[in-house]
Amino acid sequence: MSDYLTDEEQLDKLRKWWEDNGLAMVGAVVVAVAGVIGWNWYGTERSETIAATSDLYVDYLEAEGAERETIEATLAAEYPDSVYRVFVLLRNAKAEADAENPEAALGILNEALPLVDEETLADVIRIRIARLQQELDQSEAALGTLGGVRSLGLRSQVQELKGDIHMARGERALAHEAYSAALAEAEDEAGRPLLRLKVADTADAG
Repeated sequence: MSDYLTDEEQLDKLRKWWEDNGLAMVGAVVVAVAGVIGWNWYGTERSETIAATSDLYVDYLEAEGAERETIEATLAAEYPDSVYRVFVLLRNAKAEADAENPEAALGILNEALPLVDEETLADVIRIRIARLQQELDQSEAALGTLGGVRSLGLRSQVQELKGDIHMARGERALAHEAYSAALAEAEDEAGRPLLRLKVADTADAG
């Protein structure tokens, strides 16, 4: 994960990183900012609890095999609602997705989502859930999940994924409408050549 500066910039960079990388593996650098995020998301937690979970998460990142599993079980049992538990779940979901186990990844993300209070991260998780639902031929559920995304900075991603879902369903006119909306919402149209191609490819149905 990229490095971080002020508290506000830390959150902005975290959001941008999630937007660009989806559920890419959370790196060890996240530990340096997790305390800040922990306070933002879980302000009611005592400082001792945050320190304890932070230490556990550092140990988790450094551990392997059975030791890592033991630490993960401790986090789940003693600090089930902590931000560090969310980080562990996201790492696990990424691992399952990489191993081509979409059902397992989907289950983990559905477990993580209720634990997240930060709107943008929750919405990024929703987008990843929708992608997995689409992969599992649950297109209607995927569209419903995308309907719950509210973060302005994610509109382009949401619309593009909607377009992909409609294309898979043979709904070219709806796909073109979604792709066009995605391009209109894109901050850098020139940097989205694949999206532009999708718009052009479905233009005959628009």
